[in-house]
Amino acid sequence: MRSTMSKTFAFVGNLNRSAPPGQGKGISVFQFDSQTGDLSLASEFLAIDNPGYLAIDEKRKRLYAAVEIPAWNENLAAAFDIDPSTGALSFINMQPTLGNTTCHLGFDQTGGVIFASNYTVAELGTRPGNAVAAFAIRADGGLDPAFAAAIHEGPDAVLPTTKRQHGHCAVPSPDNRSVFVCDLGLDRIIAYNVPGQGDRLTLAATPYTQFPDGAGPRHMTFHPNGKQAYVINELNCTVSVLDYNPETAQLTIVQTLPALPDGFSETNTCAEIAVSSDGRFLYGSNRGHNSIVTYAISETGRITLIGWTPSQGIGPRNFAIDPSGKFMLVANQKGGGIAIFKRDIDTGALEDTGKRVDLDTPMRIVFGTFN
Repeated sequence: MRSTMSKTFAFVGNLNRSAPPGQGKGISVFQFDSQTGDLSLASEFLAIDNPGYLAIDEKRKRLYAAVEIPAWNENLAAAFDIDPSTGALSFINMQPTLGNTTCHLGFDQTGGVIFASNYTVAELGTRPGNAVAAFAIRADGGLDPAFAAAIHEGPDAVLPTTKRQHGHCAVPSPDNRSVFVCDLGLDRIIAYNVPGQGDRLTLAATPYTQFPDGAGPRHMTFHPNGKQAYVINELNCTVSVLDYNPETAQLTIVQTLPALPDGFSETNTCAEIAVSSDGRFLYGSNRGHNSIVTYAISETGRITLIGWTPSQGIGPRNFAIDPSGKFMLVANQKGGGIAIFKRDIDTGALEDTGKRVDLDTPMRIVFGTFN
């Protein structure tokens, strides 16, 4: 139960460097009203470049941000303390991510290790060139230097390939045995054993799951039951359901449905995917169609299309369901800022509240509730 005296904050990462159509303001912190869906600006942290992706450790009151600058051969991950009464951020430290265009951060299930995924637009062979790196988190919340990393392309690739790597997320299994790295460029999810601090990244018993050429697996999330995973494919605009075998780290594609309506022929790329906390609904975002697609999840984990809700902006890169489950915030990166929707817990339906937050380039939203 959440305390009646608790406060909920929404943390928003915004591009603020060479990022048309506007210049964002680093990390914006809003107090969130779970009764009305209103966002009130609480603070801003401006002294950071392009915090394109955020990850929150709510229990330990810490926030982590990926510094995503494609022009730099090596990007950074930054750590912050969160003031639970105001949401204000206090910088701890940052570390190099051992790769280019860092676009995702994800914890292991203990919260003691965080993984950085590097999309990589630097030329092939540019060092350090890793697709994924693992960091131990210090007792004070700061990041130690990366203790493990892996390359997915070129002569040093962990698996042979002629394609370019585009690591887009690293997601641990619910049992914390494996970490799955979605590589959009390889059309693969590469599976590693979750490393102990100081260990190397080693391939799992089932080292990868192959997707169709041109699918572009981007983001992945597990069902609360731990038996199924869901992947949104950026390039062919589909959503895949995968059964998970914890003994072998095998992911088996059992269903794939379109994320777009029949007949939509304009340019589109998919972005975010999320399961409701009760495991009954799945959501994905379309950039081009500019919508949130909703699916119902059956008891077997399979999905059925419900429909689409306009994102009320351009380029919905990210969205987040609030802790109550009654609202969804959508980050429209290319125009429209953050749109706030009511969410029907029983049907999964989204309804536009008409409420907006004017931000130029919102990239990622995470919630934190503190007593």
